[in-house]
Amino acid sequence: MSRIISIKHHMLNVSFMGLGGSQYLALEMAIAFAERGYDVYIDSLALRSRGDLLEVADFFGVGKSEVANIGLGDPPGKPLITINASGDVLSGIGDAMYVHYPAFLDLRVYYPDLRGVPRLVGELYSLFNILMFPVVKKRVKLFIANSKFTANFLRKALSVEPTVVHPPVNLDDIIAKPILDHAERTRRVLTVVRISPEKHPERVLYLACLLKKHRIETLLVGALSRSNKPLYDKLIETAIKLGVDDYFDIKANVPRSELVELYRSSLIYVHVTPREHFGISIVEAMAAGTPVIIPRDSGSWTDIALGDEGVAASYLDLVEAARKAIIIESNWNLWRQMSIRGRQRAIQLDRRNFRRNIFEAVKPLINK
Repeated sequence: MSRIISIKHHMLNVSFMGLGGSQYLALEMAIAFAERGYDVYIDSLALRSRGDLLEVADFFGVGKSEVANIGLGDPPGKPLITINASGDVLSGIGDAMYVHYPAFLDLRVYYPDLRGVPRLVGELYSLFNILMFPVVKKRVKLFIANSKFTANFLRKALSVEPTVVHPPVNLDDIIAKPILDHAERTRRVLTVVRISPEKHPERVLYLACLLKKHRIETLLVGALSRSNKPLYDKLIETAIKLGVDDYFDIKANVPRSELVELYRSSLIYVHVTPREHFGISIVEAMAAGTPVIIPRDSGSWTDIALGDEGVAASYLDLVEAARKAIIIESNWNLWRQMSIRGRQRAIQLDRRNFRRNIFEAVKPLINK
């Protein structure tokens, strides 16, 4: 019997928007099966060489030894199973499909501000998914959703009952260090999100306007691709126009070690992306003992915070987010309680739990 597992991850936005959580998930999914003795191959547009694989592993804090036995491209024989790890039709038909967000929805749901050539390419990509998803759906034996939030979309749109497996979060280098106390931190609100239109990084600027009145700094950190450099420039320009450039800064493509220190030294983390289906950076901030404030209408609230204001504060608009940031910042006891409970919850979402859960979810397909 074949011992080959093929993991396919072809997403058009990787080329335009830079690295994100779905690439990391494909990597951890491969490790989950490789450490159980399977011959694993990742077929991905972003991973064409061993150098590419090591670069992505380093970006996400994964050790070289963990990816040493993972192959790239098409496997040499017929796979035991194939997993579509991107959740869209470019990765083709798989026995299992992991869905990060509903790629078959209209482009304007997640990318309302795209213009010009990127919008045209995006519309064609969206249309291709809309037309072909019903065909792919018929061949998928197991749908896996990254959150209950995403699972609800799949139930309503596709009439399928997905298994929920939360994404992996690498906490090793974060929990290895002690939590800094309130007094040891910079009076700063941190947001970590890919600097790309669908993540709505411009919302950080309006948060900065609200927090500047209280002399609280705002920092945006995120992956930036060459195609999104105009967006980066526009954010800088808008910050100057709004008069918040003295209390706002952007750091793009920072090393993992620097990101960890920013999580640890920031006073509060605010996630600005509406309708986020999960949010890996939220869990990383919580693991650093940093209280987080997240959108109420999101998988972050239902699946990470479990709807508990003691684990994470929630908001409906940025005015409420800023108000809660000010309250938490000024109340040491509240800050401390959220710091402790947030870290406790984050540890439950560690990447090793993902490896075990994804294997258990797919095992029935392997045993058939």
